[in-house]
Amino acid sequence: MLLDAFGLQRDPFLDTADPAFYFETMATASNRRRLFDCLANGRGLAVVLGPVGAGKPTLCNAVTVQLLDDPRYLVGLILDPIFASERAMLAAIERALGFPANESHTSDARAGREHLKQRLFEACAVGGRQAILLIDEAQTLPETLLETLRTLLNFQLDQRKLLSIGLAGQAELATAIASRPNLSDRVALWLDLRPLTEAEAAGLIDHRLRCAGYAAEHSPFPPEAMHDLWRRSNGLPRRLGALARESLEVAAERSARSATLADIADAARRLPPTWSQLADSAGGATALGQQGAAAARKARPWWQLWNVAQ
Repeated sequence: MLLDAFGLQRDPFLDTADPAFYFETMATASNRRRLFDCLANGRGLAVVLGPVGAGKPTLCNAVTVQLLDDPRYLVGLILDPIFASERAMLAAIERALGFPANESHTSDARAGREHLKQRLFEACAVGGRQAILLIDEAQTLPETLLETLRTLLNFQLDQRKLLSIGLAGQAELATAIASRPNLSDRVALWLDLRPLTEAEAAGLIDHRLRCAGYAAEHSPFPPEAMHDLWRRSNGLPRRLGALARESLEVAAERSARSATLADIADAARRLPPTWSQLADSAGGATALGQQGAAAARKARPWWQLWNVAQ
């Protein structure tokens, strides 16, 4: 119904990091450039922080696409970094980077690190490539494994690290890193993803609709509707897209070609509640919304993709 009603060729609001729908603001362009430079130049550890739905996978995916286009870079990705042991994580890193497996079934973690170091040296020092490892959901890593990553950053040549590491995660990751000065001192880049402004949110919605084939002259979201979308989503891209899609579904059900405030309110009721919606139901974005925003400001900063093996 959504596609037919609005002349779309595909769903514009799928919750994926599809590069075809990548939308770049001034802030995201800067973040993409800085993350790429840090990883590509072997500067060491890059950390990307943000709340759920802030666009961490989208940013990392855009950088990964750039890196994969250049044979000088050897890229690996770990999406679910939950490991039973340090040796298991080291083996997963080798697989992600496409290195031959360590055939020694009795090797301990120290031997595993040495094996990985040898493979990195062969690829980087001899082969002239830069190895890059991206780890998503990095807040789930036990602190003992964060220490392992720190030791991997000791593998270096005179001008660059043998392995660049990018960690993407939520606020817990910031706390874990801050509690380990020997690791926080190794952070070469710290990116704190912020919510979209209202203008950026409107640009993202329009970009996704146009990429999906929307051809009408005016947006199906009039200014007041767009403002409500942005307000209810708290400027978080994932929530914004889900609410926009559901709003167009509601509009399509009544054979309309644009969304109203009533459509957006109806759509919000079809989605899982957020603290801002709970605040609205108690009388608007009043005390709860203000307290939540204040708490976020006082906390540590609010804060890939597919499995790549080459």
